[in-house]
Amino acid sequence: MAHSTLDQVLKEMSELYPDPFVHMLLPHEKFRVISTKLDKELTIKTRLTDRAMMLETADGKRILHFEFQLRYRRKVAERVFVYSGALTAKYNMPVSSFLLLIKPSRLVGNFGVYRADLFSKTTNEFTFPVIHLAELRDAILSGKKKYRVLAPLLLEIGPKPKITLLRKVRDLINLETNAQRRNELISFVVPIARRHFGLRAIQNVLKETAMNTNVEWEKLPYYGEVMKAKKREAREEGFQEGGVIALQGVLVDVLKNQFGHLPDRTVRAVQAIQKSGELRLMVRKSLKAESLAEVQKLLLARKAKANGRNGHR
Repeated sequence: MAHSTLDQVLKEMSELYPDPFVHMLLPHEKFRVISTKLDKELTIKTRLTDRAMMLETADGKRILHFEFQLRYRRKVAERVFVYSGALTAKYNMPVSSFLLLIKPSRLVGNFGVYRADLFSKTTNEFTFPVIHLAELRDAILSGKKKYRVLAPLLLEIGPKPKITLLRKVRDLINLETNAQRRNELISFVVPIARRHFGLRAIQNVLKETAMNTNVEWEKLPYYGEVMKAKKREAREEGFQEGGVIALQGVLVDVLKNQFGHLPDRTVRAVQAIQKSGELRLMVRKSLKAESLAEVQKLLLARKAKANGRNGHR
């Protein structure tokens, strides 16, 4: 920063007479200054980096920052650049930024770059290393301990996975001797595998373990939440089904009390009604009906309307 007095003078000069300052930077280019009153306070919209950590190194403390990307998008270079600058300002120390790319891509090599161009010339350039997980596939498949935690990502690195790859991932996880860590790795597998396989298939494969592991499935992150949701749905469906059956019984009883013996076709027509609201309405109408024929006419009208909704003639 310039001396405070000079700094203030330069700010005022560049606001009142911007052209000479631009000419100093771009002596051979044509331009037109649109405004010198842009907001000078840099407030970056709140964003969350994928991961930032502080390291103690031989060079002192450093920030290691990396972003995860399933597929490479050109916009990600700008994001890495912005995050790196924000982290540098926040922690006042050097930041090393990396991009971890899961799917193979021909759009980027070992380094990504964010460029600012002016008059078709690059004026600023920010580069960052790109780690291609696809290049680590063989190392992960080898079962080496340092890569074992990456085993769940095998399901995304290559083309659409088959169930045999899910079994291979399970076998790699089973190499882990620490039960808690093994369960944690299983919990990482589930949400990734759900992108490609049904929940029952995933559970069956993960239960085919070579180790006597007592996994408490409903306590696992992701998996447990899905299982609990499915059980809630099943209970709700059971309650709803039970309520419908009960209302069908009520309607049959009302008709028997009103009109005596019911033909089988009338009972079947009642049992065909699967919505509790319709059954309650039919009970109320049956209580007001003067004859069974009147109720049968209502049942036939309901059936015809239902068939019309379903596209039947």
